Amino acid sequence: MFIGLFVALYFWWKMGRDEHFDEILLFDAFFLSLMTFFVTGRIGYVLMHMDKVGTLYRSLAVLSFPGIDSVIGLFCALIFIVLFAKSNDYDPWKVTDAYVVALAFALIFGGIAGLLNGSNPGIPASWGVMYPGQTQNVIPVDLFTLLWAMVTFGVVSRVRKNFRFYAWYKGEASVAQEGLASLVFGIAAGIYLIVSALISRNSYFTILRVVPLELVLGVVLGGVCIYLIEKRVGRRDHTLWGKLKGLVRRK
Repeated sequence: MFIGLFVALYFWWKMGRDEHFDEILLFDAFFLSLMTFFVTGRIGYVLMHMDKVGTLYRSLAVLSFPGIDSVIGLFCALIFIVLFAKSNDYDPWKVTDAYVVALAFALIFGGIAGLLNGSNPGIPASWGVMYPGQTQNVIPVDLFTLLWAMVTFGVVSRVRKNFRFYAWYKGEASVAQEGLASLVFGIAAGIYLIVSALISRNSYFTILRVVPLELVLGVVLGGVCIYLIEKRVGRRDHTLWGKLKGLVRRK
């Protein structure tokens, strides 16, 4: 994870320098967002596991009673980055586009670390693998995380570089709007939540005792990001959303 964060910092600094952001602010934002991830992720983990970490001592004893909720931590870190961008008069979409590329790269090493650690075995499966301490084959959620992070990094880094040349996205606008890489990352994160909810044992809550909350959040996140992409396309009438509005008006 240290290697992943170190190299992610290089990506973040390089992309920020290319966008002419202040370098000191870039380093401040990276380390403060990292602190936000660890603090809020730890708080989220404690709240979700009160049966295991129910006392103040156990909550603070991170080494003796480890655990971080990465979903909550990453969500709060992204909120911090948006607030950081606004407070320094930067375009939040441009900043988050760079941040999700660095984040996706760091998550590759998170997947490797989880795979070596054996920290997230999934549901039993005959074609799965045997985790340390397990007595049956399970789906390796950490391997899925690693593959997902690799694909997501390749996609969002390419989108961030080339979104200005996507004719379908730029449309009739003079300049394509920033934010496509961030929204594509959001769609990928929604897909991850949906799949992990189906193969993981770590779902905290269920709706009507059947549907995992992560699955619902994944569907909502993916749907919202797709909608925002439609809204930000330069040529409204030729988007799916524009066609639907046209049909409603004609009726």
